[in-house]
Amino acid sequence: MSSELIGLVVAALGAIVFVAVAVGLPALALVLVKFIKFKERELTLEMESRQKSESEPLGIEQWQVALEQRVQRLEEVLTGLDHDVRDRLGIKPATSSLCSQPELVEGPPTAEQREKPLELTRTKTR
Repeated sequence: MSSELIGLVVAALGAIVFVAVAVGLPALALVLVKFIKFKERELTLEMESRQKSESEPLGIEQWQVALEQRVQRLEEVLTGLDHDVRDRLGIKPATSSLCSQPELVEGPPTAEQREKPLELTRTKTR
């Protein structure tokens, strides 16, 4: 190779590197700024959610009371249905909400009850 050819290759490589650096550095700076803003926003939201959760802790008791209220409301809605709808669903008029159906008050099944196979029965709705 002649010295002129080596000079042209070095000049071409220099121009390519110069263009890559001239375009790459601003693009890299832009990506870095966007990433930093994203992380800052993420940390701000996380900090706000932690403050909110600490100021308003929802205990298990409150959750259980809310769940019991929802169940009671569903029972009221079901017992308040029209007479023919209650007959189709097989719902008897409630004399007392939980006393008439003690299986609704039972706790979770024991280990012996879990081992027994479930007996499924089909009922025709129409």
